[in-house]
Amino acid sequence: MIVGRLGKADVALTGEPTVVNGNPALVLRVDGEIDGVMAARVENARITGLYYVRNPAKLTRIDAEVPLTLR
Repeated sequence: MIVGRLGKADVALTGEPTVVNGNPALVLRVDGEIDGVMAARVENARITGLYYVRNPAKLTRIDAEVPLTLR
């Protein structure tokens, strides 16, 4: 669905780094509205899974500010 929206003219896509369940993630916004969150599962310094969450019920806390820290 995000790909279809990006095919239109004058669409702004932004990604904001955050942490979700202790893993690095990006909050992806299309025209300023949250489209979803892409989170990476990291094991032994390797990315072992990528997850894209778009369910509005699971995104209710995303606008809360979460500090990004380095491990």
